[in-house]
Amino acid sequence: MARNEEIKDSKVALVAHIVSSVVFLALGICLLTLDANMISTIVYSFSVLAVGILFIAFGAWYMIKYFFNHEYNRISNYGFTMGVILVIIGAIFIFQANYISAFIDSLVCLIGIVLGAVMLQQSFALFHIERGTWFLSLIFGIATVGASIYFLITPHKFFERNILTCSFMIAVGGLSLFSLLLMAIGLRDHRKDSNRNYNRNVADAPSSLDDSIFEEEPESEMYSSDYADTSSDSLFED
Repeated sequence: MARNEEIKDSKVALVAHIVSSVVFLALGICLLTLDANMISTIVYSFSVLAVGILFIAFGAWYMIKYFFNHEYNRISNYGFTMGVILVIIGAIFIFQANYISAFIDSLVCLIGIVLGAVMLQQSFALFHIERGTWFLSLIFGIATVGASIYFLITPHKFFERNILTCSFMIAVGGLSLFSLLLMAIGLRDHRKDSNRNYNRNVADAPSSLDDSIFEEEPESEMYSSDYADTSSDSLFED
C-alpha cells in the first residue's frame, strides 16, 4: 500500500533547507535589533561569496557520493551531473560576486520562493501519509510563495531597517522551520503507525497458520494411511 511506504529524505536538501531558514530568521532579527548599516555591508560584501562556496561544497559532495555509492550503476541517476552544475554555479557566484551582488535582493525573493515550494511539497507528503497538519504546511507554502513574488515584482531593499522586509524574512525563516518540524513529527508518527500495523499482522499470522494446519491434518493422515496400506499389500502379493 502506498500509505505504508517510507518517505525518504535527502540529507543535502535538508541541510540546505535548515541553513536557508536559519539565515533568513537571523538576518531579519539582526536588521531590526543591530546596526542595519553594518549588517548591510557584511551581507553585500560576503553573502555572494558564501553562497558560491556552499554551491561548490554541495556539488563536490554530490560528485563524491556518486562514486563512493556506485551510483553510476544506475542509468537514471544524475548525481554527478547535478554536482557539476552546482560547482559551476558556485564558481560563477565567486568570480562574478560584484555583478551578482547587485541582484541580491532578487536572490532573496527567489530563495523565498524555493522555501515556499518546499513547504508545499511537505504538505503533499503529509497528505500522502494522512497527517492532518498537511493543511498548515499548504497555507505556509502558498503565503510564502505569494509574498516572495510580491517583493520580487515590487523591488524592495531587504538589507535596511524596514519593518515590512524584516518581518517577511523573519516570517519565512520561522514558517519554514515550523513546517519542517511538522514534517518530522508526521514522519515519526507515520513510522510508529506502520510498525504497529506490522507487529499486529505478525501477531495475527501464527494463529491463522495454526488453524489451517489443524484443519488439513485429518485429510493428510487419511491419505498417508491409505497409501501405506496399499503399498504394504502390493509388497506381500509380490
